[in-house]
Amino acid sequence: MTLDGDVARLSQTRPFDLLPREALQLIAFSCGKTRVSAGEALFLAGDAGESGYFVQSGTIELSGMGKPDTRRVGPGALIGESALYAPVVRQVDARAVEEAVVIRVPCETFRKVLSEFPSAAAAVRSALALRTRSLVERLDATRAASLDHPRTARTAP
Repeated sequence: MTLDGDVARLSQTRPFDLLPREALQLIAFSCGKTRVSAGEALFLAGDAGESGYFVQSGTIELSGMGKPDTRRVGPGALIGESALYAPVVRQVDARAVEEAVVIRVPCETFRKVLSEFPSAAAAVRSALALRTRSLVERLDATRAASLDHPRTARTAP
């Protein structure tokens, strides 16, 4: 894919959709692409994570966190968004279902780009704050609902 193609794809995915074209060009130009063979792990739960991965082609399966279900993502997906902002511990396994190509976006690169585009950085911060607030509200609602309807202890007959 060309640099313009990479920029076009990145521009359609959060948080890259908040960045100007010039910032996306910097990311697309400076970040390396990795080919992941079918069955190969991109990363495993418990690994240190300091990069997000933008899926350019192929399919990646996400599994783990003690859940039996899996989720598959394809071109245009961003895996590990939180690692763009700060180092994290991976919570899931990410494994290629078929050969895939991903763009590795290191946290340090993303930070440098944001420092060059302060208004874009402000937009990203605002979007993160809004998402965090929404998450907290949903957690509060779930907690309140569980207090309103506690599970009753069952007794044996």
